[in-house]
Amino acid sequence: MQILKYEFIGKNKYNLYLSNGEVLELSEEVITQNQLLFKKKIDQELYYKINADNKIYQFFEMAAKYISLRLRSIKEIRDYLQKKGASDDEIDLVIDKLINMGYLDDDRFTQAFINDKLNFTTMGDYKIRLELDKLGVSQSIIEKNISLIDDELIENKIKKVIDKDIRTNKKYKGIALKNKIYNHLLTSGYSKEKVINIINNYDF
Repeated sequence: MQILKYEFIGKNKYNLYLSNGEVLELSEEVITQNQLLFKKKIDQELYYKINADNKIYQFFEMAAKYISLRLRSIKEIRDYLQKKGASDDEIDLVIDKLINMGYLDDDRFTQAFINDKLNFTTMGDYKIRLELDKLGVSQSIIEKNISLIDDELIENKIKKVIDKDIRTNKKYKGIALKNKIYNHLLTSGYSKEKVINIINNYDF
């Protein structure tokens, strides 16, 4: 097939017009890496490679845009690309590229996730651990970062929940109030041991 012409269509993309009447929408990166500007013809092998490379680039763009909204775990990107129709091989190539470019890093993701949950939610350390596990983060990365959480910070968060629940549950007294707050803290994801140690210091 002869290459007839290129047409810039914006956002680093070009239409490539072929002699068989076909028009390929290609990224600048695909054109460059296949040195198409130096070629006048495309054989069948190169034709398939161009289309395969372009598909990878399209999935890469989707993933990069998805990450730009907030940091993602590797599993989140894998699940997202599967929904977009990418094959396992295509997903592996995109993920490798994202990791090499520094866009994907489960350790960095875990640090950001923990900071967000500690600073902007009432979620406890136990629930944070479970959520990270659901997001496919390895146990070694989870444990490393969970272990860095300041115990005093968790204790203060538990105390804030207890103090607020005491103020907002006036109709409960004694053991009934204690049980209600205890269950609230467990539901919020604080470890049973930490909750018991702190709540037993309160007089209900």
